[in-house]
Amino acid sequence: MIRHYLADRLVFILIYFINTAVIILVAFLALMFAGLAQPWDTFAYMVILAVFFLLTGLVIDYIRKRPYLKKLASIGENHSLALDTALELEAMPMPTHESAMFTDMLRRSQARYREELDHYKAMQHRHQTFVNQWVHHMKTPVSVISLLTQQGKQQIDNQDAKALFDDINDENDRFRHGLELMLHLARLDHFAIDFVANQVDVVQLLRDIVNEEKRQFIRRKLYPEILVETDDPTVYSDEKWLRVIFHQLLLNALRYSHQESGNYITIVVHKHGDAILVEVQDQGIGVPAHDLPNIFSPFFTGDNGRKKKETTGMGLYLSRMIADHLGHSLYAESKVDEGTTMTVRFTSRTLHAR
Repeated sequence: MIRHYLADRLVFILIYFINTAVIILVAFLALMFAGLAQPWDTFAYMVILAVFFLLTGLVIDYIRKRPYLKKLASIGENHSLALDTALELEAMPMPTHESAMFTDMLRRSQARYREELDHYKAMQHRHQTFVNQWVHHMKTPVSVISLLTQQGKQQIDNQDAKALFDDINDENDRFRHGLELMLHLARLDHFAIDFVANQVDVVQLLRDIVNEEKRQFIRRKLYPEILVETDDPTVYSDEKWLRVIFHQLLLNALRYSHQESGNYITIVVHKHGDAILVEVQDQGIGVPAHDLPNIFSPFFTGDNGRKKKETTGMGLYLSRMIADHLGHSLYAESKVDEGTTMTVRFTSRTLHAR
């Protein structure tokens, strides 16, 4: 900090010494032309006095500005400005008019920033409220459509009509999944106040999710398989958010498996060291190696997204975000035309502190 202070005043110091040298030179020439003796000890004394008063002035000025400069240095080391930075600076004695002007400018700038931030927060809150209300309102017609298609299938014997009802139900399910995805994404910003940590039987949770989507398995002619290779498949997590993760992984496995192939979607629960791993394996089209690092990025669909029209690029992003919030790991392994394995790793029985 002292080095920076002196560097800022280097021009002043140089001019001061040049001025002192000029004064001594003028005195030397005046005495020389007058034919008088040169008082070298007096010249040396003048230099000492000049240096003394310069150092005294610099020390006094530095002591006066040191608290302000120290505060600026600490702000610079943090590489960020808090919203109350200007207030902290304003509460300090201003050593110069320039520092007072700078602090006032910073205060007005942060006040403007606060106004814009509050405005955008209000807009985001209104948007989230609208999304939540819209999703909840749309759930009713989705449920009604599902009920009507089921009743329609039971009341008619025509196979073509039943196939039509199945197609309507499939599209309705796709719409339902999209609504759920929107709702979970909207709630993600309030994750800290929207979870309950408890013991979760992972196997039972997976069975419930598979049972919810059993019609999808039947429709796509795929078969679920749950393999449990541990005596204690219990983890400590939030069951609701964990259900969202596994549901998204299962939907992805269904979507990217070879349809009507009779292949299995295998879910393996096993222990690896002190961690419990849940692997969702499909025998589908796989993910190209150049796409694999980006599959958890928002809105990324990659090569497979061009083949599957229902791809949004948000399901895996949502799953990774939830896993990160919960302190679990989610990663993928895949080979083209061989399949994909999505793994959720529970490294401990405690929820990640957030």
